[in-house]
Amino acid sequence: MNLKTLDTVIAMVIVLLILSLVVQSIQSIIKKWLRLKSRSLLNSLEDLFEYIDVDALAKKRAPELVSEIKEEFRRLGRVSLFKRPMIDSIAKEDLLKILDKKKLDVLSGEVEKWYDTAMQGFEERYTRHMKSIAICISVVVVIFFNANFFQLYQKISNNDVLRNSLLEKQAEIQKELNSGQQNQPQQETVEQLKQEINELQAAMDQTINLGLEPIKLRDLRAFATGQDDWSRAFSGKWFIEVLQVLSGWTVMVMLLSVGAPFWQDALESLFGVKNLLRKKTDTKNVEDSGGQQKP
Repeated sequence: MNLKTLDTVIAMVIVLLILSLVVQSIQSIIKKWLRLKSRSLLNSLEDLFEYIDVDALAKKRAPELVSEIKEEFRRLGRVSLFKRPMIDSIAKEDLLKILDKKKLDVLSGEVEKWYDTAMQGFEERYTRHMKSIAICISVVVVIFFNANFFQLYQKISNNDVLRNSLLEKQAEIQKELNSGQQNQPQQETVEQLKQEINELQAAMDQTINLGLEPIKLRDLRAFATGQDDWSRAFSGKWFIEVLQVLSGWTVMVMLLSVGAPFWQDALESLFGVKNLLRKKTDTKNVEDSGGQQKP
């Protein structure tokens, strides 16, 4: 692999990383705004209480008991942006303390027995929900930016200026990522939501020089009806063009759904490979020039 090909791959990974950050920021805002983690955890608690049959043991229905637990967390200050009870996590000991306060010691044994199983189900459910949301957001982002994988790769490989401008963004992106990891707030506040919005704005600003052109509604309408320049460029083979565009979008959606952390690690690995190849090339040039010298 020569350095130009490797630079093209690195530039593509930078594009994927920036778009993944856009997806991640939107996902984080949706998660906090809709309290998805809290809702998923409360559903898991309700499943736990229904499984251990709190109606028979404590003469309470599972939804009623969950509501009481939510109220206890509200009193402890665990509330969302709109002062609604929010439970992003709950330790087994804390749950047992609340049950003890509500004089429901009869449930403690069963809760302690099945708590870990219920929380494992919560983690799996929450992960599935967030993965589905990430894929849906990726579809919207890809279509909005018309991020066709194959067209973008061809544009980057044939445009030295674009490729070099993308390579120069690596240090800036890495700095922003490190800053975001160090300054993550622990509680959901108005300031945290503002920070998430600022991070989204920064990620959107990064897409200006990616070689992407946001698609417009009239472009989608013209393309769908086969009346745009793309279809004419293929001599009327509109169906083939649709397949090519959809396949390019599909590949990009699949790559973005992997997540920004993966592309961050991939970028660091590729730069390591590039430095290694550069050192080998420099060593070979020194050896060649030394071999041509006559004593």
